[in-house]
Amino acid sequence: MQNNLFKFITRLSVVVLGVLISFYIEKQKALSYKEDLKDQSLRRIINNIEHDIKDSRFNFNIHSKGAKFGRIILNRSNELFQNDKDSLGYYLKSVSLFGTIFVDNQEEYSTLRNSGLMELISNDSLVADLQSKYSYHAHFKKIERFMKEQSEELNEMVYKKLSYKTSGRTLYGPYGSYINNESLTNYDLNLIGHKTGMMTYYAGKIKKSIEKDSLLILDIKKEISLRNY
Repeated sequence: MQNNLFKFITRLSVVVLGVLISFYIEKQKALSYKEDLKDQSLRRIINNIEHDIKDSRFNFNIHSKGAKFGRIILNRSNELFQNDKDSLGYYLKSVSLFGTIFVDNQEEYSTLRNSGLMELISNDSLVADLQSKYSYHAHFKKIERFMKEQSEELNEMVYKKLSYKTSGRTLYGPYGSYINNESLTNYDLNLIGHKTGMMTYYAGKIKKSIEKDSLLILDIKKEISLRNY
């Protein structure tokens, strides 16, 4: 009797152990599958960030160059009015037209976040940095909308003071020579100064974002490399 009971307990233990091992294996397979999905999503986010950096470099070039032209006008408007109205027209048209549209591609990040896969990221700082990156995208778009709204009066002023006859081209289109009989007024210069300040501020923000995005890519690759990136 005791021998049969021992055999029964042994067989039951083997069955239970087998079931537990099976559950464990299935759980590990499911976890590995989710890890693979997380890594695939992170790889796509790297591609998106690399595209963001490319766009940001272009945007930085536009706004830093526009800010430079604005400072030239603020410092030399009378000199240019007297001696080089073509250049004055070029700088005015450039400052008034220069602007960018930030492309906010959050689809892959949203998928990662909403799927719950972010919980599998081992580096808590990386999670925070990803959240920070995609939150400042909204700030960038807000800056651009504000500049566009504030540039309407500047565009109108420049339109009235330049010739319709094309003297050359800016990055955003043709410009004409300065034809107004009077130099720029203090009010005109205030409009230029405001746009120049906004472009200077935005260029600085873009430069910092490029640096942060470059470091973010490295951190993402480290996260993926834990599973043989």
